[in-house]
Amino acid sequence: MLAATVIACLTVLTINRGPLVYFDTGSYFRQGNIALSMILPAPAPQDGIAAQSPGAAAGKDDDETAGGSRSIVYALLVAAFWRVDALGGVAVVQLALLMLAVWLAMRLLERSAPTGRTPIVLITLPLLAAATTSLPFYVAYIMPDIFTSVMLILIAAVVASGRQIQIGEVLAIFALGLFAVVLHPSHLGIAVLMFPLTVLAAVLRIGQGRWLAVGFMIFLSGLAMAERKVFEVAVETATQKEVVYTPHITARLIVDGPGMAYLDDVCPSSELATCALHEALSWSDDPYRLTASHIIFERSENLGSFRLMTAEDQQAVAFEQRDFFLRVLAARPIGTVLALAGNATEQLLTNSVVMTIPNEVVVSNVKSLSGLPEGQFDVLDDTVLTADQGWIGPLDTVHAVIYLISAVIVVGLIIWPGQVATAFRVFALFLLLGIAVNALVCGGVSQPAPRYGARVMWLLPFAATLLLLVRRPKALRSVSAEDP
Repeated sequence: MLAATVIACLTVLTINRGPLVYFDTGSYFRQGNIALSMILPAPAPQDGIAAQSPGAAAGKDDDETAGGSRSIVYALLVAAFWRVDALGGVAVVQLALLMLAVWLAMRLLERSAPTGRTPIVLITLPLLAAATTSLPFYVAYIMPDIFTSVMLILIAAVVASGRQIQIGEVLAIFALGLFAVVLHPSHLGIAVLMFPLTVLAAVLRIGQGRWLAVGFMIFLSGLAMAERKVFEVAVETATQKEVVYTPHITARLIVDGPGMAYLDDVCPSSELATCALHEALSWSDDPYRLTASHIIFERSENLGSFRLMTAEDQQAVAFEQRDFFLRVLAARPIGTVLALAGNATEQLLTNSVVMTIPNEVVVSNVKSLSGLPEGQFDVLDDTVLTADQGWIGPLDTVHAVIYLISAVIVVGLIIWPGQVATAFRVFALFLLLGIAVNALVCGGVSQPAPRYGARVMWLLPFAATLLLLVRRPKALRSVSAEDP
C-alpha cells in the first residue's frame, strides 16, 4: 500500500516526464543559485551554453531594493537539485516531508483515540483518496505550495492530540512546522490567523492540545518573523539593499474599491506615498489595468502602473502597504471587511489545477527570470502536459465533484454525535478551518487564484477518507464516554 501511495502521488511527475513550474519558479532558481554560489561556486558553462551575465550572477537589480517575497530556504532546495541535474528530486523531497507530517499526525491521533487500524492504513488510504484530486500536481510543482497543507496537518494534529505527544515527536513536529511556515509569506499569515483559533480551542477545551497548541503557534509565528528579520539583515549586509515586499495588499484594496475610493478622497497628498500609485493608475483609461496582477507586474503603457513608477516611488508604496491598509480600514471598515469576505468566498470556490500546468510562455518566463545559463533547462522543454491542455476542464469538474462530496462527508461526521472519536473530529475541523483561513489570506491579501485554492482542497478527500476509516462500529456509536 505504501508503494501504491508513492506511485499515485508521483503520477503527475511521471506522466509529465518532469516537474511542473510556475513563472515565479525562475525567481527561486535565481535567488537560490546566487545564495548557493556563495558557498559552492556554480559549475562552468558547457560548450555552446551561454553563461549568465555578471549582473544576473550577482543578483543585482536596477534599484537599491531586493524582493523579500520568496523564501531563501526553498530557493536553496530548488537550486541544489538543479545543480545536480535532478530537478524531479524536489518533488520526491516534498512527498517525503508530506508523508512524514501525515505519519506524525496519525501517531498522535491513534494514541489519543485507538481505532484498531494499522498506521499504514491510516496514512496511505487518505493519501490515495487525495491523489485522485490536486495532490499529485502539487507534489510535482516546483513551488512551496504543498507545504501549506503540511503546516495545516501539523497544526490540526497538535490541537487535536497534543497532550499525547512524545519528546521525539515534539522535535519533529516543531522542526517540520518551522520549515513549512518559512517557505512562503502566506504561510506566516495563515499561522498568525490560526493562532486565535488555537487559543479559542484551548479556552473551550476543544481537543487535547490545549496550551501546547498555542505554544506551537507562537513558536511558528515568532520564529517565522525572526527568520524574515534575519533574511532582511543578511541581504542588506551582503548587497547593501533594502528588502521590500510586493504591495499585494495595496493592489487588492484598490481593485476591490475601498482603496481606490480612499485615494480619490485624499490624493494628491505628500503625506501618503500611495498617491503616486493613484496618479500612475490615471495614465491610462484601459479598464483592464485595474487588476491586482496588472497593477503589480505589468510594464506596458496601457496596463502598467506600479512598475512604470520611479524606483523610489515603488519602494515607498511597498513600505507603506500595511499603513495604507489600516488607513483604508479605519476610513471604510464595512466596505473593507465585505471585500475581504467576498474575496475569501471566491477563493474557496476557485480550485482548478490549471495554474500548475505551464504553457510555453510560463516556461519561457522561468528561463528568463532564473538568470541562469541558457540551455540548462532541457527538463522543462520535454514535458508532456504542456503540449495539450484540453483535459484540464473535464478533470477540474471531476475534482469539484470529489471536493463537494468530501466536504459533505466531513461536515456530517463532525457534527453527527457518536460517529467519530473526538480527536479525529477536532483534527478534521481544524483542517476545514485551515482551508478557510488559506482562502482569507490568499484571496484577501493577494487575489483569488486557482493555484491558492487547489493547493489545500485535496485535504477534503483526505479528511473524508480518514473519518470514514475511523468511524465507530454501530454498536459503539451511542457511547461517547470513552472520548477523552
